[in-house]
Amino acid sequence: MRIHYYLDLDEKTQKIKCRKCGRDICHGSENYKLHVPRADVYPDEIYGVRPPRETAMVIYHEYYCPGCYTMLDVEVSEPDAPPLWDIQIAMPKHGK
Repeated sequence: MRIHYYLDLDEKTQKIKCRKCGRDICHGSENYKLHVPRADVYPDEIYGVRPPRETAMVIYHEYYCPGCYTMLDVEVSEPDAPPLWDIQIAMPKHGK
């Protein structure tokens, strides 16, 4: 079942997997962003006039598939904020 542009939920295994390479990422009840590589990009690294990183109030977090490095998501948040949990799937707990 498709849950995101590049993510599927395998209904048999209840795992979230990459649609492009098929890599299992985590159980469907978990936040996939905690299980994939993340790049932190400061505004001053992006083309154009941006505030220096010392005064920037936000940071861009880029999340990638660990198998094929397809970009899965980008979020903008405060520098020390935990990953947003934007896809929460209601499903039975592990082992049920």
